[in-house]
Amino acid sequence: MMSGERPNVSELLCADNCCLVLIDLQERLLPVIRQGETVLAVCQFLRQAAAIFSVPTLLTEQYPKGLGPVVPALLDGAEDLPRMSKLRFSAAREVLQFLEEQNGVRSVPLTQVCLAGIETHVCVLQTALELRREGLQVFVAADGTGSRFETDRTLGLQRMSAAGVQVVAAESAAFEWCGTAEHPRFRELSQLVRHRGY
Repeated sequence: MMSGERPNVSELLCADNCCLVLIDLQERLLPVIRQGETVLAVCQFLRQAAAIFSVPTLLTEQYPKGLGPVVPALLDGAEDLPRMSKLRFSAAREVLQFLEEQNGVRSVPLTQVCLAGIETHVCVLQTALELRREGLQVFVAADGTGSRFETDRTLGLQRMSAAGVQVVAAESAAFEWCGTAEHPRFRELSQLVRHRGY
């Protein structure tokens, strides 16, 4: 970048334009995910950071009758978060419905989606690619995704990146939502980051 040039802001997450979608972190799915406890902890961090910066958050559940509900730990202190059930692997329909509802009451439209959850190479991947096809800017918090096998996770992230999905770290997302150390809620984010235990 030449001196004095501003970065392309479209490459950064913006709290005013973004929603967070946490995919299928369910009671009967999470225990079989490689490093599932870490994935859950990252998603908890993202949920908390999103709350600090008023980023709307949606939880999805894949066939909850068979796979159980969202794990209670994800809802700790946030029991009123919207949840949508699905049968398709992609959550794109549910995300688009959520965006339509949110945009109906917002002055600034949501044009970015940050994804995390399981499994990386199935539900997260299909959601990301469909949302890209709808013209949305899609980010995936790589450390907040998981699969049963690491190869599947790696290939899923590679395929999303090749399709134009921006692969980020959860902390990157949080600090981009914050934008500046002068943000009035920066101290809350700083405390949240300081107490990450993974």
